[in-house]
Amino acid sequence: MAAKPPEGPALRRLSWPDCWNTRDLGGLPRDGGATRSRVLIRSDSLVHLTTEGREAMSAYGVTTVLDLRSSAELVKDPSPLAAAKDIRYLHRELIDDSNMNNIGDSRDMFERYVFIIDNRPEAFRDVFTAIGEADGGVVFHCFAGKDRTGLVAAMLLSLAGVAPADVAADYEETDEQLAEQYEVWISEAPPEKRDLFRDELRCPPERILRVLDHFERRWGGVAAYLEGAGMAPSSIDRVASKLA
Repeated sequence: MAAKPPEGPALRRLSWPDCWNTRDLGGLPRDGGATRSRVLIRSDSLVHLTTEGREAMSAYGVTTVLDLRSSAELVKDPSPLAAAKDIRYLHRELIDDSNMNNIGDSRDMFERYVFIIDNRPEAFRDVFTAIGEADGGVVFHCFAGKDRTGLVAAMLLSLAGVAPADVAADYEETDEQLAEQYEVWISEAPPEKRDLFRDELRCPPERILRVLDHFERRWGGVAAYLEGAGMAPSSIDRVASKLA
């Protein structure tokens, strides 16, 4: 029997029409093997997903869509999936509108991430509880699928026993998937702000490594953070086992 080819970034990326940054969290090395595919998928916003894209998503085994955007973002761009009969749509805002204003006071993106983590543990608890309770494949997304989605993805991979370097590689992959869209967003920014904006858009691996280190130093790890937020250990174990 021929050996099964290893999964890599090209195989984890999903081409759903009108999505820029969608990929499976499966196929990454972990303790005892590789993370499972078709279970947890990270993405940018699904607001503009075409009929073809929705069919591709369902065919991939997705039964739950977890929208991490704020309430104000939903008012501006409602999700058409909220009314879908074949998909369970859940809204679990990771940053509420009041904290959206405060986060802009952070000096850099790492501080913004830490602000979200330290000020919104209950929001992460609700997100991870929803993931643990879901049957079938789960897509979780924010707007661009890089910051809020990136934090949730890093936490999920860490719980599943993926090494920090491989978590960071997944995080950095966003830069490749969004490279063309970055240039569009940068071109729309005022000329004097483009260099700063370009830096904020990037997903350097060292940033998420610092975030994982923050979880360890301040909270005792991702599992301890979620337990401290009120999530039962059995529920945390259920989430961790999804990718195992």
